Amino acid sequence: MKLLNTARKLSFQFKLMLFLCLFSIGLVSLVSYVNYRWHSEQMIEQTASQTQQIIEQLGTNINNYIDELYRLTLSPYYYDDIMGELVSLPSTTEERLNKKRKIESFLSSVMTLPRNEILRVYILTDNEIYSYTRTPYEMEDYDVYQDTDWYKQALQSKTPIYIPIHSEKAFGNKETSILSVARRIRSKEDNKQVLGVVKVDTDYSVIKSLCEKVEFEHRGALYIITNDNHIVYSKNKLPALDSQELIPFAVQSNATGNIIKAADGNRYILNIISLNEAGMKIIALNSYQDIILSTLKSITTTFLLVILCLIAALAGLFIFLRKFFTPLFSIVETMKVVQTGDLSVQVPLINDDEIGYLAKSFNRMLQNLNSVINRNTALVTQVYEMQYLHKSSQYEALCNQIKPHFIHNTLNTISLLIKCNEYEKAIDSIENLSLFLRGVMNVDKDIFLSTELQLVRAYLQIQQIRYGEKLSFSIEIDKKLLQTQIPALTIQPLVENCVKHSCEETRTPMHIRIHAYRNNNMLLITVSDNGLGIAPDKLEELRQNFASDNDARDNHQTIDNSIGLLNVQRRLKIKFGTSSQIFLNSILGEGTTITVSIPLDGKEEKDFV
Repeated sequence: MKLLNTARKLSFQFKLMLFLCLFSIGLVSLVSYVNYRWHSEQMIEQTASQTQQIIEQLGTNINNYIDELYRLTLSPYYYDDIMGELVSLPSTTEERLNKKRKIESFLSSVMTLPRNEILRVYILTDNEIYSYTRTPYEMEDYDVYQDTDWYKQALQSKTPIYIPIHSEKAFGNKETSILSVARRIRSKEDNKQVLGVVKVDTDYSVIKSLCEKVEFEHRGALYIITNDNHIVYSKNKLPALDSQELIPFAVQSNATGNIIKAADGNRYILNIISLNEAGMKIIALNSYQDIILSTLKSITTTFLLVILCLIAALAGLFIFLRKFFTPLFSIVETMKVVQTGDLSVQVPLINDDEIGYLAKSFNRMLQNLNSVINRNTALVTQVYEMQYLHKSSQYEALCNQIKPHFIHNTLNTISLLIKCNEYEKAIDSIENLSLFLRGVMNVDKDIFLSTELQLVRAYLQIQQIRYGEKLSFSIEIDKKLLQTQIPALTIQPLVENCVKHSCEETRTPMHIRIHAYRNNNMLLITVSDNGLGIAPDKLEELRQNFASDNDARDNHQTIDNSIGLLNVQRRLKIKFGTSSQIFLNSILGEGTTITVSIPLDGKEEKDFV
């Protein structure tokens, strides 16, 4: 309580400076810690990435070496005399000895001597072994090779097989790490005839030499282990690292960038890749402490320098606050009044210095802000009215594009009927036209679905007079939907599109089906025909026109082919926004289906803003 009372008696400036000191020191400490962690993570990530690239390149080199061994097993195919000897069946002892001499001479001169790491090369058949070795010992399964898995697998495989690193006696009692490859040999004349298996045993010293070239930026360790966790190579520059202890953890983790911890508390960054074809894993370990040590020294030095600069800055800030505190608070109080919405206040001018200039600028800003708000209010009103008028005119223009299109076709039909003395049909067409024109008078209004269907029937009956039995139609509408209101001339242009692009372009009878049904809160209207259909490229172009909502007048080809569909689409979009859509599906040679979706409540009309 006494401490709290003492704090209350302290001056505001002292409390402010104390707060700034504590806050700044805490902030610097937090930033330094975050910076230290960030740099540490960056260093660890960078080291892990670089190490991963190194061991991936090492893995690539090892795989390339194994590929070279695979190519070496193809050597017999390049020598026709050797392939001929393998195919031949000598009948005498002398011929058999001559055959063996030639094949083993080939194994010596071509496959073994040019490469120092090759220890043994064999060509194995079901009843004969041809070999050349540099070691006093033959391969471990020399006498039972026909029963080994690798021999059976090589005979069945179309590709060479890899025999992982294994230990065998080669130069004495001490075992040598050997890796082998084998490939079956088939006759060049008869691909189905298997002549035997070629097997190459090589010292893994080449892999060791590749590993010796690897150097890490920090102290680290490199291991190559087999799939059964047997270490075949190790290079350890971390004296405290117990290889036998950490390798099982590394294999179990099997994830690049993981940090594993040894029994002595030291931590290491793990990088590991698997060479599935070679049956090996490459493991790299880097000391975590070595990586972050330089970062820790740099952050510590930076932290001390920042603290010294902060002390100097706080001292200067204290002097500055003592001199300019009063006018600054005056501005702050005025700003609080402005925050309430009162823009008529002004900051009292006390000094003619920088703070005074700030006060003058603040006063001018308030005056300009008042002026801008008034102008923006008037401008928003004007923009709203212009957009509203633009939408209205656009709606009327789209509606007017539809009327001449149908009237022109109808009058042409009536003219032809009169010329052919078909007066009764002409009268029927005139009556149907009259019915349609009465409906067109309300094109800018919503009408009942039943009224729209009357217009459609009138149009189709006129077209039936023109096309005769070639054109038929059916209307399937749920009676409950007949009183649903939709924009006028929504279905008729879709039907007209079917007639124009089907009846006029084919001689086969065409049937138009009009179907309407309810799906949740949407009215779905489909108009389908069995006409020629639309080519896939043209169908995609029409769908893109719908999606881009381009004005049909900007595209001459669109005017000729799909103005009715685009007008309907744009009218529905103006009225309903994105709530209404048109879907176009067609199969070339089978027909076209157009589906229109309209909100059932009819109250989702888009605002003109």
